Amino acid sequence: MTPTPDLSDQQIGALFQLMKQAGDDILAVYNDQSLWQTDHKADASPVTAADLAASRRLVAGLPAIIECPVLSEEALVPYEQRHGWQDYWLVDPMDGTREFLHQSDEFVINVALMHEHQPVFGMLFQPVTGIGWWGGRGVQAQQGKPGESTMITADTVTERVRVLGSRRSAWQGQWRDRLEAAGYEVETRSVGSALKFMMLANGSAHCYPRLGPTSEWDTAAPQAILTAAGGSLVQWNGAPLAYGKTSTLNPEFVAVSDPALLRILCR
Repeated sequence: MTPTPDLSDQQIGALFQLMKQAGDDILAVYNDQSLWQTDHKADASPVTAADLAASRRLVAGLPAIIECPVLSEEALVPYEQRHGWQDYWLVDPMDGTREFLHQSDEFVINVALMHEHQPVFGMLFQPVTGIGWWGGRGVQAQQGKPGESTMITADTVTERVRVLGSRRSAWQGQWRDRLEAAGYEVETRSVGSALKFMMLANGSAHCYPRLGPTSEWDTAAPQAILTAAGGSLVQWNGAPLAYGKTSTLNPEFVAVSDPALLRILCR
């Protein structure tokens, strides 16, 4: 087993600056609809010129921070090549492309550092606000900008559970019945992209039940940050998510700020 790579404060700062540059690439397209070029991938999900520009920036720049391969949603590497990687960057150049197209501002860049196919560090960056979130093994979850950040901690649940769901896909299910049967008052809100995970990490919400398709790059960076903040992300049967699979698709899952909720939600 090889040692887990650690990011220094200098490397975290360099990663933030790289993601900001990728965010500027996205905003250059976002603010000029004459540059919008929308296509669709095999799964019918949209891809824009902004996704591709951010991906090129990150794929080129990440190895200068920690030298290892990069797996981007927009620059896929065959399983036969990537399954033996010990360390690699896992990237969603723009999480929330539909939010981009609806001009909701709720899109982010996800970058995770993977070690033996588990996320050990993650950073999210929201181009519109210039705010980042990061954390991982040995790095307390933080929000803001390097040098100007605040520590964040996931909230414990008392009487009310604030539940977040997707703006663009169905997410109602048995989780509500289970929470209400346990005596909790349930409050719901729709939010785009991986910002939902960050609201769990910073104490703004408690639960994100995911009942639709996602991919490994959607969850790796958020999982590292949420775990560093004290939360948890698991499959509905309580098993952890697996990464580095033949297929990059995730099973359905639930993310929580308070792991005590998993005793109620997971079956």
